[in-house]
Amino acid sequence: MRAAVLAFATLAMTAALAAPAGGAETGLNVAGFLATPAQNAKLESLVDQLHPGWIRVFLNWSQTEPAAGSYNAAQLADYKAFFAALPAGTKVDVDVVGSPAWANGGSSSIATPPVNDQSFAGFMNYLTNALGTSVTAYEIWNEPDDATWWTGSAAQYASLLKAAYGAVKSANPNASVILGGLTANDYPYLQQLYGDSAGGSFNGVAVHTDDACSLTSPYAFAYNPGTQAINRWSFLGFSTVHSVMAANGDAALPIYITEFGWSTTSTTCDSGASAGKKPGGVSDKTQALYLEQAYNCLAQPAYSYVAAAMWFDMVDFAPQNNIYDRYGLLSTSLQKRTSFAAFAKEASGDPLSGTCGNFAGPRIHLENPTNGERYRGRLMLRVTATVNGKARGDKISQIALQDDGKTILNFNRIDAHYAHGKLSGEINWLGARSLSPGPHTITAVATNANGVKSTASVTVIHV
Repeated sequence: MRAAVLAFATLAMTAALAAPAGGAETGLNVAGFLATPAQNAKLESLVDQLHPGWIRVFLNWSQTEPAAGSYNAAQLADYKAFFAALPAGTKVDVDVVGSPAWANGGSSSIATPPVNDQSFAGFMNYLTNALGTSVTAYEIWNEPDDATWWTGSAAQYASLLKAAYGAVKSANPNASVILGGLTANDYPYLQQLYGDSAGGSFNGVAVHTDDACSLTSPYAFAYNPGTQAINRWSFLGFSTVHSVMAANGDAALPIYITEFGWSTTSTTCDSGASAGKKPGGVSDKTQALYLEQAYNCLAQPAYSYVAAAMWFDMVDFAPQNNIYDRYGLLSTSLQKRTSFAAFAKEASGDPLSGTCGNFAGPRIHLENPTNGERYRGRLMLRVTATVNGKARGDKISQIALQDDGKTILNFNRIDAHYAHGKLSGEINWLGARSLSPGPHTITAVATNANGVKSTASVTVIHV
């Protein structure tokens, strides 16, 4: 980490401050690369072209305070030099992670919670005083919902967060305290934290969307079944995080996307249910497109509560062709990817036009029966639904036919006619003979691949 900070401190001196990309400010993660002295001159000019508004770095508690009350002065000096080299106005997010063995009961794992939260509070107070006003925000831990980073419970993290909040604010009231980045918009975990009385102990919530093996555009989304809540694995799942915040009285607090990105590995996915079943990354051009689309989403007024989005990462972690080492705008040899130029454009505002995703429901036409139709015996039902818009991959998933709210049947793309974004089907419904005499409501509900629904209804009269 020290080598990374020293290298970046040199190159950051001439970087210009970014303007917001129409909404959320741009940002860069700068951890995870080691620059040689020969690379510094080239790095300096490359970062100057990117103009990040935010810089996010990791700071490891176990390295900075290896023994109780004993601080790594050389490391803190490196951070101070780095922050001092940034242009005036550059915002800095320091993500503090990793408990030392002396504080966590002797465990060799830095993911182990401290035995006493006050030991962490004391460190945060010291750190905030040491770094002064150069730090805009302190992110408390990284992905506490993932055992890779935090092996404690949500209640233990809530307690740690409360202790850290008071410690930071007592040293620098103007510094923001950010709830540690939640893996894949993990709003169920956030709700747990509220249940454990974490509310009032943070000035914003951080989320991460750089999921392993993600191939999906930020424009694509899916609702949780039976709800209008966007699934956490969609990029736009941060909107459901905000809904949880609003339900707990924190609608006015911002969200920080402290990690987002797509890997450019050409290997096969090696994690989760998709291991061995799909590619592990996207192409160079697709990575750049998704970067632009993500910032385009965040330029929409509906998402104005997202304060900043920080790309993960500036430079590949390692030259190996695997998922986790290929998120960079630059390779380890500092070769530019297409995403490098795409990121640089965002400093001048959103280069894309139009909206983010397609929230319009399908167009639906209930051709038969007609409204007010009188019938006896069977009833012919005929319906067609078409996609509403030209979003890539938009499809009609299903049409449900209902009588007075009760399902008659469902047409899907297997048992009905589907072509070119249109799904149609018909049935000569025998069950209509069993309806009671009088009026009945026939409804067709069309659902697209994102879970957005449209309905059409008519009234028929059984005589």
